[in-house]
Amino acid sequence: MMKIFLAVVILFALTGVMEAQSGRRSTGGSTTSTTTTTPSVAGPKTTEKKPAPAPKLQLLVGIDREEVFNNVPYYIYDTVLDNVIRRLGDAEIVFANSGGKMTRGDASKAAKQEKVRWVVNLEIRSIYSDSGRQVKNNQDELVISYAVMEPDTAKIKHSGVTRQHIYQNGRGGVSLPSKNGGVYSEYSIKQAAIEAADRILSDFDISVRQGSPF
Repeated sequence: MMKIFLAVVILFALTGVMEAQSGRRSTGGSTTSTTTTTPSVAGPKTTEKKPAPAPKLQLLVGIDREEVFNNVPYYIYDTVLDNVIRRLGDAEIVFANSGGKMTRGDASKAAKQEKVRWVVNLEIRSIYSDSGRQVKNNQDELVISYAVMEPDTAKIKHSGVTRQHIYQNGRGGVSLPSKNGGVYSEYSIKQAAIEAADRILSDFDISVRQGSPF
């Protein structure tokens, strides 16, 4: 009986040793790991759309030379028209063309034929003649009036008169001589033209960009 008990004890001891050795083999072996890479799927490239440029305001600008009074030197008409168009063009979203000599009737006809361009009619007005006063010693003062006509309908949508006077005798600037009238200040002519253009732009809620040479 004692022999059988010893045999069972020895058997259990041998079984524990074998399991311990088996555990060492399994833990000491090399393990291999597999890394799975997921291919990246690139979606469709999205390109940012650039904002559409603001449509340009197109203007056809002419000046009336057929006023009742004829004492205005011709060069004033040309100087006013050139400087108004130049000033209008200083606004980045404005494209202005010259219509040259253009009476109010001509401007109305031109506007009815237009589909996009607004028509601007300029006039040189005499302060003395408009008020019924007589010009003494050829000392007249002038202003610029304008009317802006809608394309297609020719309706006058905007109009105005400059506060800046075009004066004579070179007060405040260099003057140019004229054969058919008094001597007018070139400076005052340009300033009045700039004011007229700025008023026209203001009617469309447009201002000239900073850094203008004027």
